[in-house]
Amino acid sequence: MKKDVNEYISNIINSGPSEEMYFEAIHDVFKDLIKEYIRKKINEDDELKKQITEVLEEFMEAKVKEYDSLAKMAKVTAKIGIMSAPSGVKQEALNDFMETFKKEIEEIIKSTL
Repeated sequence: MKKDVNEYISNIINSGPSEEMYFEAIHDVFKDLIKEYIRKKINEDDELKKQITEVLEEFMEAKVKEYDSLAKMAKVTAKIGIMSAPSGVKQEALNDFMETFKKEIEEIIKSTL
């Protein structure tokens, strides 16, 4: 019986949240408070809000250009690979490049939407 009680109490203590969980929860609360404070400050200043909007638009445009450049680099790489391939392998290489880059480009486009 004593063994059962000790085991029961031990199980209760072990099933409780760890110190790490408390620290993570406190960290999350602090993050939320900081976000709330920053949002309040941004909402108080219309000029700052406008600047943030402009910067975000520039950032998104830059990301789209980055993905466009990656697609163009993939196209050039494929051309170089096909040009340098032996003539007997060119069609197979072309099909492989097309299939590979088609999937990669689709993934890039999907990740930006």
